Amino acid sequence: MELSGVNRNRRVNGRVHRSGPEQGFNHLLNNNKLGIIDNPINYRPPDELEDDVRSFYEEHELAQVVDIDLLLRGAHLARDREQFLRNKSNYNEVELRALNEEEHPRLSRQPKELQVVLLTCAIGAIVQGWSQANLTGANLLWPLDLFNNNTTSTTWKFGAVNSVTYFSASLVGGWLSDPLNEHVFGRRGALFIAALVSLASSIGSGYVQSWQGLLVCRLIQGIGMGAKASVVPIFESEVSPSKIRGRFLVSWQSFVAFGLFLGSCSNLIFNKDWRWQLASAFIPTVPLLFLVLICSESPHWLVKQNDYPRAWRTFKGLRETPLQAARDMYQLHCQLQVETILLGKGDIVHEIENWTHNASGRLYQQEARRTNFFQRFWQLFTIQRNRRACLAACVVMAAQQLSGINIFAFLSTSFISNSVNNTISGAPELSNMTALWLSFGFALSNAVFSPLAYFTIDSKGRRFLLLLSLILMVPLLIAAGFCLQIDPAHPNNPARVGLFELFLILYTATYSPGAGVVPFLYSSEIFPLVNREVGMSLSCTVNFLLAGVLALTVPQLQSSLGQTRLLGLFAGLDAFAAILVWLFVPGTRKTISLEEFNYIFGVPTRVHIRYQIQKVLPWALKSWIPWFLSYYVPWVIRWYLCCGAGMEEKEAVSDRLPPLEALYQWNSVRRMKNEENEEYEGEVGEYAVDVVDSRGGIRRETMVAWGGRAES
Repeated sequence: MELSGVNRNRRVNGRVHRSGPEQGFNHLLNNNKLGIIDNPINYRPPDELEDDVRSFYEEHELAQVVDIDLLLRGAHLARDREQFLRNKSNYNEVELRALNEEEHPRLSRQPKELQVVLLTCAIGAIVQGWSQANLTGANLLWPLDLFNNNTTSTTWKFGAVNSVTYFSASLVGGWLSDPLNEHVFGRRGALFIAALVSLASSIGSGYVQSWQGLLVCRLIQGIGMGAKASVVPIFESEVSPSKIRGRFLVSWQSFVAFGLFLGSCSNLIFNKDWRWQLASAFIPTVPLLFLVLICSESPHWLVKQNDYPRAWRTFKGLRETPLQAARDMYQLHCQLQVETILLGKGDIVHEIENWTHNASGRLYQQEARRTNFFQRFWQLFTIQRNRRACLAACVVMAAQQLSGINIFAFLSTSFISNSVNNTISGAPELSNMTALWLSFGFALSNAVFSPLAYFTIDSKGRRFLLLLSLILMVPLLIAAGFCLQIDPAHPNNPARVGLFELFLILYTATYSPGAGVVPFLYSSEIFPLVNREVGMSLSCTVNFLLAGVLALTVPQLQSSLGQTRLLGLFAGLDAFAAILVWLFVPGTRKTISLEEFNYIFGVPTRVHIRYQIQKVLPWALKSWIPWFLSYYVPWVIRWYLCCGAGMEEKEAVSDRLPPLEALYQWNSVRRMKNEENEEYEGEVGEYAVDVVDSRGGIRRETMVAWGGRAES
């Protein structure tokens, strides 16, 4: 069988020599011969690897902070874990126990420095949620003090005060992430500045005397929110061990939800004074400022600054043993050098063939210093790998807003208050308390169900949870809308309010572990390090911009469409968001390191869409039609579903069709379990897979990386 579109290579003395011209990054993605993209040190012979490590050790002056033997052991562990563990002289009992616990990690067993960083990020998320909840609760009372009457212009002003926070977060705050990280002492400095801004706006909100003053305070609050949202998920992703990075990143949205809950509690405590409701957000901000001062910096950022001694000390504190720290630091360094070559404009093939010459140098750091903010932003669209990541990140961020959740998160008290026949211009005190308690129930359910993603985010994957969440929310949103049609003449009817709150809680429960958790987590992972800050800024801009549009327009839509039609509109947008995610968002379930996303986003978008429509859709329809429907459909249709592919009727169709993640299988020595007597000859990236044709039949094809098909 001859591989189509693949240049044949010859092997001399164990090395692969290329013949014929080859084209840069795309060629390397399709022909991952040397394992360069997923783990660049995998194919380095042990003796050459040791030479690389010694050069790296001397180049970066690490003799004062780490022993060369420890760094060598870490490099061998990064190269091949199983081979490293076969030789018992490579490790001691403490290191072996730590390596085994990596496979089934627990938060309680993580180093104290890592726990402090995670606590800092958690408090930052709580500040975010608390600030949102405060304005939500204050919406019942501040218009009575700051507006003279209830007119159309008043409604627009009300929407402007609610929306300006998210517009400033999207247009200003989110974009401050890159310059703050570059010029204000890294992730910690950026987070400290964001916390100061949030503290000032919270205190200022308690003293405003006009709606214009409140508008300015909320604008400043948005700057802090946008900066925190851009920094915290990146910070968490860079300090977390790869095996449980997804679980740790769940904490961002989980603690935002917990902040919403705490903010709702403060709304109930200060239910008669909206100024105290707004000012109470300073409570979590003060400990955040102190925690930022004592937590560790991101080692990724320190490597970016070429401060390897400090990066080593940080890695050592964030990992259970120095061996794990040595492994992670050297692997990060090598991956960043190769990433720089892949995303550069030089002779990529020649540089990749000689990439180890850069393993001891400062190629990545030189490239990072050469690019400014605008160049890094431009690279998001000029480099194909980045462009695909931008599309996926923007889709998941937009999906969160299209789901309709922020109708309740941003405007829950006023929305629910109106659902019990309340208006902005005046409200009975009892109805205000009812609205606050219902808003409290919404926040509580969000806080309770968000952590559920902790148990499934790494095993099921980000894409699976997001799709499942969006699909399940559609009928619940429709049901909640119809509940508002129960006995409209008596809006305070207990059955009406109770059923509405029930479906609202169920809707929130499906949102929280999927559409709530995934967008910020996913967006913080998928960009290369040199573009990570600006990529996350773009993602947050999309999210907050749509949030601002919702906060501005929902009061008007509520007046013109009514609440039932409004919820129906968002049910349709929710379904549309699910389709966008299905078509444009790659799955990342089996991805190990942050740098491996280079390979995931090497798959062209059109290939991903074609695969979803031609492979996944038929598989899903045949696998997930409930058995009682397929049993009662006409015999001919049932015969086609079960037997049309040439199978016995009793065989399960789902067992013969491709899994949802099939597109994202790629060559990786780490994942390929070859028997000891087998060796790959010729094309290292060549392997056999079962492929389902258009009629459901199975044929065997030879694949190279993700897409090089074989022809007979």
